[in-house]
Amino acid sequence: MDKAALKGALLPHDRRAMRFISKYRTKIYAGLGGLALSLLVVGALNLPFMVALLLVFAPVGLAFVLPRYVRLICAVEDDFNQRTALVTPARLVRFLFHVPIVFSVLAIAHAARGDAWAGWSVAFALTAGAAGLHAVAVTFAYRGYGDRISNSILAISAIIWLVVTAEGHWSLWVLTVFLGVLFGLDTARGLLSDLRSRLFPRRGIGVFFGSFNPVHKMHLALLSNLLADRQLNKIYVHATTIPKLHRVALARGEIAVCERAGVREYRASHFADTGKNYFPTGNWFYDYELRLELLKAAISDAGLNGRVEVLNLPDLYEKSGFAGVLRRIKSLHKGQPVHGLHGSDPGGMWVRNIFDSSGWIYPCPIVRTGVVSATAIRAGAIGLTSVTVERFLAAKRRGEDFVFPSGYVFRNR
Repeated sequence: MDKAALKGALLPHDRRAMRFISKYRTKIYAGLGGLALSLLVVGALNLPFMVALLLVFAPVGLAFVLPRYVRLICAVEDDFNQRTALVTPARLVRFLFHVPIVFSVLAIAHAARGDAWAGWSVAFALTAGAAGLHAVAVTFAYRGYGDRISNSILAISAIIWLVVTAEGHWSLWVLTVFLGVLFGLDTARGLLSDLRSRLFPRRGIGVFFGSFNPVHKMHLALLSNLLADRQLNKIYVHATTIPKLHRVALARGEIAVCERAGVREYRASHFADTGKNYFPTGNWFYDYELRLELLKAAISDAGLNGRVEVLNLPDLYEKSGFAGVLRRIKSLHKGQPVHGLHGSDPGGMWVRNIFDSSGWIYPCPIVRTGVVSATAIRAGAIGLTSVTVERFLAAKRRGEDFVFPSGYVFRNR
């Protein structure tokens, strides 16, 4: 059989294997941690039946429990973020969630080996290391590498391995200390960021990133207030194109998209991982070009032309996300303070974490109240956005085309 025929014969099996991995990715990650516990206890047993039972039970059990535990961590973090629009409280809560994990694994390890309790200092060091690795995993997710839940599960599984194997291996203790230092640095960075949100210079330029799906009156009010309160020269606004999370999931077949009348509606496919949240900010979006026109029209309606500039850098965004857009803006205004506007919802806090990892940005956090939201507008609420956007929405509901002041024509079909 030649290489081409061999490739054709293997492709369906390879594709099925990749689909299997995509569908059960979070469970596989969690099961890796359970495998560490199995091997630990198995090493202390001489009963073949118990060995076989543990090799199956621990990975399967953790594959069932750990994704739910991580979703709980994320939900509690999001609740703290929503209420405070600060990053430090949620990070300290995340540390507390690692305490029962580390202490439980330590207890199992010492029971299996039959030795004495390692001590509180060891337990604290391992917990700090766990929080540090978790922080790294979440930062990667915010930068577009993986997703928040899968990365968190993988980090916790790695920590279980570290707790099980660290004793007696100085190199692993060095790694633990290094991860603990990362936790301390991440916490300090968050504290400084929260402090900068209260103490800031009244000059410079601003940035406002989000989906703007669609833009509404609260967005416009926030822009006006930020210009006045912090006496800024200009604010740059940039909308998401297609989030990397969705692009990767589409390529893997985990989600599907239906496009009609300027709207992209996403849905989970049969191959979606039930442990992941594919739609943290909703599952349908106006097309990127349409959201740009709505932004431009709304900013003009609010009389903010010249002071608020809508950027259109889709290639840069797709290459390096909002972090790349932010670098471009900072390069245009070297030496000037940069103020980052964001909400306390999951999308807003996602942007805040990008600010915090992109240098000395002065956050402008806004606690979301839910009174005015893009979700309500998408559900049919009226009177929540600017005049031109309201006219567009009315035309869309009637099934009519719409011509924007810029000359852009929306075809309602």
